[in-house]
Amino acid sequence: MFDNLRRAFREAVDNFNKELDRDAVPEAVDKLLKGMEREAVDAKTALEGLKKQAAVARKRADEEARNADICERREAMARDVGDTDTADLAATYREKHAARSRVLSDKAKAIEAEIRLQESEYTEMLSQIRKARANRDRLASTAGRTQARESLGKSDDLFGELDRMAGRIVDSEVAAGAEEALFDDARDFDEQLEESHREEAIDARLEELKRRMRKG
Repeated sequence: MFDNLRRAFREAVDNFNKELDRDAVPEAVDKLLKGMEREAVDAKTALEGLKKQAAVARKRADEEARNADICERREAMARDVGDTDTADLAATYREKHAARSRVLSDKAKAIEAEIRLQESEYTEMLSQIRKARANRDRLASTAGRTQARESLGKSDDLFGELDRMAGRIVDSEVAAGAEEALFDDARDFDEQLEESHREEAIDARLEELKRRMRKG
């Protein structure tokens, strides 16, 4: 997605500079400038989506790590009372939870690295837009077109609006599907963990076995 945004933005910048070289009328330059601004908004939206995906991945990784710790404690309790079957089951789940935690942690790290890269490129986009707007202002002043200058002034709040626009788009479109899109590959694994709903019963059984052994 970001590759497409980069290409579109660079094309918009190139077209803008060509129009400036030809001393194009301000209205034509305005159209190209708006295209650059739209590309920047799209880039910001995609960036916010990545941040949400990274947060989801981190949360899931932490949850899986906690589940691995729980299974490890159960395994130890079961072995203490000689319940080999329960201990082996707990060990199996511990390994699966730990593996899943590692995978999710690696995903989060990869997404965070992408975020750092895209933040740098987004900052460069804004820098180029500011430069383009300054050049367009000079052209409008030279052409003496008051209406064009007023049109430019109306877009002065672009950079404050980028975050708000991107946030609204992400909330309505990206965030709704981010977790599902990121973790589609977890379905088979989650199905294998359905038996973990027996956790409370397993704990109760182990505690009961310990009590019986102490009484004996």
